[in-house]
Amino acid sequence: MGKPLLNTSSDANVQWERTLTCNEAEESVLVEMARYFMDMGWINDESEDAFDSLIEKICEPAPWDYDPKVK
Repeated sequence: MGKPLLNTSSDANVQWERTLTCNEAEESVLVEMARYFMDMGWINDESEDAFDSLIEKICEPAPWDYDPKVK
C-alpha cells in the first residue's frame, strides 16, 4: 500500500485529487468490495463521509466517466 500524499502546498485553497483508471474487471471488484462493506458496515466512523462519497462514485457512474480504448 502506498502512503497518502501529504499536503505539500502552502496554499490552503489547493485540494489534491488523484485519478485512477481501471478496466471492467477491476471496476467489478470495486463494486463487490463496496457491497461487502455496505452489507457488513463501514469500519471507521471518522471516515464514514468519505466512504459514502466513494460508494456513490463507484456505484453510480455517469456515462462520461468512461473513456473508450481501442484494443
